[in-house]
Amino acid sequence: MMSSSEAIITGTYRLQLHKGFTFRDLEGLIDYLHKLGVSTVYASPIFQSYPGSMHGYDVTDPHVLNPEIGTREELVQIAGQLKERSINWLQDIVPNHMAFHASNNRLMDVLERGPASLYYRYFDIDWAHPHPSLQGKLIVPFLGAPLGDLVREQQIKLLFSERGPGFAYGDQWFPLSVKAYTLLTDSLDDTTAGKAVVAYLQALQNVTASHKDIADWQRYKEERYELLLRENGWETVPDAVSNLINLQPSSLSALLQEQYYQLAYFRESSERMNYRRFFTVSELICLRMEDGDVFNEYHRLIADLYQHGLIQGLRIDHIDGLRDPAGYIQRLRSLIGNDCYLIAEKILEVDEGLPEDWALAGTSGYEFLSFTNRLLTDSAGWEVLNTYYAQLLAIVPAYTAMVHAKKRLILEEYMQGEWDNLTELFYGLPDRPAAVGRQALREAIGVFMVLLPVYRLYPSGAMLPDSEQRIIDETFAAAFEVHPELTEALQFLQGLWNDKAGLATAASQRIAVLQRLMQFTGPLTAKGVEDTTFYVYNAFISHNEVGDDPSASPLTPEGFHALMQERRLKTPLSLNATSTHDTKRGEDGRLRLNILSLFAAEWQELVEGWLAIYGGDDAPDLNEQYFIYQSLVAGFPIDGKVSDDYRQRLCDYMLKALHEAKVRSNWIDPDAAYEKRCIDFIHGLLDEGSSFLQSFRPFLTRVDAYLPIYAVAQTLLKITAPGIPDVYQGCELWDLSYVDPDNRRPVDYGVRQAYLERLVSLEQEGSGALLQWVHEQSATGVGKLFVTWKGLQLRRRMPELFLKGDYIPVYPNRPAPVVAFLRRHETSWVLVVVPMLHRDVLSRSLWKDVYLVLPDDVSGVCRDELTGRAFTMHGKFSLALLFEEFPAAMIIGAH
Repeated sequence: MMSSSEAIITGTYRLQLHKGFTFRDLEGLIDYLHKLGVSTVYASPIFQSYPGSMHGYDVTDPHVLNPEIGTREELVQIAGQLKERSINWLQDIVPNHMAFHASNNRLMDVLERGPASLYYRYFDIDWAHPHPSLQGKLIVPFLGAPLGDLVREQQIKLLFSERGPGFAYGDQWFPLSVKAYTLLTDSLDDTTAGKAVVAYLQALQNVTASHKDIADWQRYKEERYELLLRENGWETVPDAVSNLINLQPSSLSALLQEQYYQLAYFRESSERMNYRRFFTVSELICLRMEDGDVFNEYHRLIADLYQHGLIQGLRIDHIDGLRDPAGYIQRLRSLIGNDCYLIAEKILEVDEGLPEDWALAGTSGYEFLSFTNRLLTDSAGWEVLNTYYAQLLAIVPAYTAMVHAKKRLILEEYMQGEWDNLTELFYGLPDRPAAVGRQALREAIGVFMVLLPVYRLYPSGAMLPDSEQRIIDETFAAAFEVHPELTEALQFLQGLWNDKAGLATAASQRIAVLQRLMQFTGPLTAKGVEDTTFYVYNAFISHNEVGDDPSASPLTPEGFHALMQERRLKTPLSLNATSTHDTKRGEDGRLRLNILSLFAAEWQELVEGWLAIYGGDDAPDLNEQYFIYQSLVAGFPIDGKVSDDYRQRLCDYMLKALHEAKVRSNWIDPDAAYEKRCIDFIHGLLDEGSSFLQSFRPFLTRVDAYLPIYAVAQTLLKITAPGIPDVYQGCELWDLSYVDPDNRRPVDYGVRQAYLERLVSLEQEGSGALLQWVHEQSATGVGKLFVTWKGLQLRRRMPELFLKGDYIPVYPNRPAPVVAFLRRHETSWVLVVVPMLHRDVLSRSLWKDVYLVLPDDVSGVCRDELTGRAFTMHGKFSLALLFEEFPAAMIIGAH
């Protein structure tokens, strides 16, 4: 779907907005982004979030801009400046979940007023949960110890404030449910303080139903509280009542049991759960976005910003969490129209495509990251490194087996509550055979979820597409083979996916149950793969990446071309991402690791030497050691200097990796002693003068000799291949960051602006001076900035060619490590040429007698946009000549 609005999106620039980088900071970058060639500011969520949020995915009020980021007036001013420069705005939105926090007034209103709240059905809560403690109550699993213990220790206290009566626990606050007012008033004596508080509570209780609006309700509570204080000796009266209850554990316990919610020890969240969470994050509560009223209420400000021209596109976060993504997209299109550029965060597996019934421009680009990552990996070296890892660990399971094991771990250790809930849902269906009991059904559901090879499928009223039906068939075939004892339960589940099975279960109920199941296969895969396996399976960690697959073979040029031709036909407006806020390591850190595949034997020899020196009894396990060595390659400072800041960053990253791996430590029960072993190990490696650094630095220098070449190649592929190039903040220079929060560190835009100004200035002097300076500054990553600038400017000048142009593979006259293609539209064309990984790429002799064989109509005088050189094409073109001045080419011509 291409519209006039989408046609002007030629290159996006992702910015993480928060209290440390506000609208005002963004305003100061507008001229820089314009000079760089950016067409679109791609902004992280800007709506009111958890106080101090550094990412914005924990929204507390979708109707309010985050005051820590800025005001509407500031946004209007910025929008005007962007419009003057023909720059538009792509806004990230979060329809799946909100923060479970006291500042989420909608949720607090539910806890306070229960069924009387306008938002009682807003959140994805099972109010009819079968567990006795959760019937008619929402579990609130944020206590650091069992509730009874905390009451006895007086760590939970009743208090009164302008927010109304509530409970304080540490820095957390929960409202006193209105239904508990009567119990509280009945427990108060006939003293002046007791009478005053009774009158105060009765006044609130009397208007609970009439003051539906949250703001009205809050104002009334504030007025009544001020009156209570003014008429009864200020805070002495409510304090007296609070103290009376707080000093009586039995009274406080009784009051706590009378809430519309159940306070619980955080560990209980893995065993029982009656609200849908984002993944397994209890602090994020999901929404019932399939409900039209919820949809309309949530999107009010989003629609307003679009209708007033302050934003021109939307990126849908975690679309797989929604019950019916296609239905959600249809509603969104009805709200904002077909001209809005609309993409979704969707992680596609290697052979998976975007559902054809989604009215989207495309995805946020994780799959493109995988394509380029696999292309820029040497296949022979990849094989050697995988073999070495298997030998190193001796008992390492195959990747797919490990994925299944880790998904099972997440299901058993962190999602038991969700698993039980799904079991009850399926158990109640009329088609369940009497012989299929709860336990067998539960196990069959778990087996299906673990073996499903994609994040989720999309059951609806229509038959599944052939591609999804094939996945269902293959998943159940594997399940029957592995678990023949569950045959009857698995047959029951499989039958539910068959539209023609003649089931007693109504089609609408069947679809609803399957859609509910799919809302949990995605989180299971995300936690089991991205957040567990990727920190345990350490064969070659550059491919342990969102959207990529460590078991997928590197791509040949032919394979890459096939994927790009398909992308051009199906999703030409998807983003082309190489780094995002979710990637496990920076794009240039991945390239460094990929370059290891050129030095596999040398790397293996070095690692063996390091293991001999540092691999004693006090060292981490072999798997962690190997992870650390690879992580050092990925993130080691480009200047070779080990600062205290880098040590701390690497140690922080290692702790997160240990927690995510869930092998020797984890987030809930960290093993402090083992973690110290790992940190001490890192410090030992990085001690100046260590034998490790003496061998590591020279080796990394060899790797880094190739880095500028392949960083330029990756950047140029991103900009010229089918799709919309996306630059993650700061990545126009080196990106050697680790996973978040490391990849959200402040960006030095002063340096980037100065470099860009220098490029612009030198271009006026001629291409010779410009290229010489780029080569001299190769250690700074300025080659990436140069190619980004030239590429985005070209896309801005020739948008139709890149948005609509053909993609034509071009091959050399004989086998050679090169990827080349034409983008052609009407009479214009661009020839793109980059080298693939090869040990001899630094030598010009590699390209001797190698020519690109060009189509007959690609001839005549043309110009390389990067070097400024003019050429004459006649059916073939020498790569030695092409790469003479710069390690990539972007040649413009016409026919």
